Amino acid sequence: MTGPSPEEVFAQLSQEPGAVWLDGGNATTGWSIVSFKPDEIITECTDWRETGRRLAQDFDPGRLPFSGGVIGYIGYGAGAQVAPVPRQDSTWEPELWLGRYPGGMCYDHKNAKWHLAGSQSFTRRAKKLLAAATPLSLPEPRPEATHYQSIEKENFIAAVQRIHEWLLAGDCYQINLTRPVWLDGVGKPWPAYRRLRAHSAPKYGAFLNLESSLAVLSNSPELLLTYDQGYAASEPIKGTRPRGEHPIEDAQYRDALLHSRKDQAELTMIVDLVRNDLGKIAQPGTVKTSARIIQSHANVHHASRHVKAILRPDIDAWSALGALFPPGSVTGAPKIRACERINQLETHPRGTYCGAIGYASGSRACFNVSIRTAVWRKDQCRYHVGGGIVIDSKPMDEWWETVHKAAAMAQAYGAPIER
Repeated sequence: MTGPSPEEVFAQLSQEPGAVWLDGGNATTGWSIVSFKPDEIITECTDWRETGRRLAQDFDPGRLPFSGGVIGYIGYGAGAQVAPVPRQDSTWEPELWLGRYPGGMCYDHKNAKWHLAGSQSFTRRAKKLLAAATPLSLPEPRPEATHYQSIEKENFIAAVQRIHEWLLAGDCYQINLTRPVWLDGVGKPWPAYRRLRAHSAPKYGAFLNLESSLAVLSNSPELLLTYDQGYAASEPIKGTRPRGEHPIEDAQYRDALLHSRKDQAELTMIVDLVRNDLGKIAQPGTVKTSARIIQSHANVHHASRHVKAILRPDIDAWSALGALFPPGSVTGAPKIRACERINQLETHPRGTYCGAIGYASGSRACFNVSIRTAVWRKDQCRYHVGGGIVIDSKPMDEWWETVHKAAAMAQAYGAPIER
């Protein structure tokens, strides 16, 4: 059925605990998924693969991406449940949050149509939400943060230099370095998310209202895993340039990224890591990799490659997610050693950031890499930005890359302009 936009529908749910929106952005293809009132929520477990498998069983999505099952996130620190990587300290949000949902409102962006699936009570309320949705006014203007805190530029540059020493010694090939940003006095999360997606519509976005004063907002452009009846794919991103102020400058930035040997090498390292992760669970000879492409977003250009495989019959979506976790594009290579070095350098745990957000429904699943992701607690906000450091990285360039990546969030959330 045709109807209102996902944003108009979710506006009615944005303050309801447990309400979730997996946001396909303003794309001309793909899906958005809205759901509410989970039957069960898990925030602690010993093996999230087994927990997710249990929560997602007994659902058959049919031709839809989601008809009921699991929606939620697995934080970066939860990688310690499935890989020999260091544990991290607790953050505002739980290490993981997985909800079992009785149905899904699936919006087909290509045809601008809604498809409803799930229990009778779920679909009954879903129809009421569609009928009650109205056009939205512009989101309220952003407040200016009353307090801002991040890692000092000098400290970030010193950390990049330390990584260089490790790389030269052969300790790693690449290490992903991130820094947190804290903001106070930033208002409510829903208007902030609307401002963010108006500036930069996400390909794999999400708004998860965990409880009345805690929400996760993701503007991620990166796919960690899509799984459909034994077929799996991932699309790691490495390499960033800002958008230009006019078409000629924009094309120059894009071409610079396309032809950068340093950025090509950075992506190749991570693609090899992802190929290796998938190769451990794939049928022999089925792991394939596409050519490098440039993705252009509202504030940056990114380079990416598509990796796909046919998995062994004994591998389901949760096994595949565990094999890819933590995501290689936000750790470095080799993965385990890079995670150990990250724990030595970074002064604050990553939490939801650099984990995965998405859904699993029967034999179908899709999870992003939760970059460009913020956690909102009352009128406080925390997000992180970072990038992969390789032997050719220039410390000041790496600092500016984090600034460019943070630009859309800074504009939407009220952060000051960084220099």
